[in-house]
Amino acid sequence: MIDPTEVVSIPESINRELSSAKNSTMLSILGMPRDNFSDDECRKVVNEPLRSLIVYGRDVGPFKVSGLKPAVDSLAEIMTEVRSKHRGVYDVVGSSGMLCARFIKNTQRISNHSWGSALDVSIAGALDGISVGAGTGRSDGKTLAGLAAIAPIFNEAGWFWGVGFSSFEDGMHFEVADETIRTWHAAGKLGDRSVPKPNLSIGDRGTEVRLLQEALFSLGFDILPDGIFGPVTRAMVIDFQASRGLEPDGVVGPQTKAELGLE
Repeated sequence: MIDPTEVVSIPESINRELSSAKNSTMLSILGMPRDNFSDDECRKVVNEPLRSLIVYGRDVGPFKVSGLKPAVDSLAEIMTEVRSKHRGVYDVVGSSGMLCARFIKNTQRISNHSWGSALDVSIAGALDGISVGAGTGRSDGKTLAGLAAIAPIFNEAGWFWGVGFSSFEDGMHFEVADETIRTWHAAGKLGDRSVPKPNLSIGDRGTEVRLLQEALFSLGFDILPDGIFGPVTRAMVIDFQASRGLEPDGVVGPQTKAELGLE
């Protein structure tokens, strides 16, 4: 029997064919959880359609959580399997939070906790990813044996394990993978099954965002094209939308793209 709190090497075979859920995926399918965020406090989900898909205080076995209903349903099934295969881990596993509408610390990217589709897991009160009390840190190639034991069960259910993030290891973090969110959407578990058009909104980053910023810059907006859709970019988009008689919501959809010549 394993010691759940033992520090072990991160297994090599993790997150196969699974990727972290992108802000663009979550925003296009579930929309903005709310209109403003901070990176140091959890705020309530107030916007539809997400608000109607959140369940609160659901018992999933070893703990209770609030989160996206399909994610909570999946988590309950995962914990049932953990209990069957790793009773020693099940007896000490805990939740350090699931639903929390906020930015990722020190960034302008929306945390997937904001949609209630991510879970931070503790083992006998120890965390791998923030607390170093268990001898694990952000990028040391190590994790807790209890997390390593249950990670394949999460992966099999379509959850991505945070030790696979490209910039740091977040061993306590599990989130519904991008591929799983899309599958649930196609199956009608997240409301309207129509394929949403890819909009750009706060938290997105990449070439499309840079092209948007360059288009705004060419129109005289004082903006640095850095490929990151943060509060400044959103404010510029709102100003542009208002100047063209569009709904000033800060979301770059088909009409706004057409006005900017991005379609």
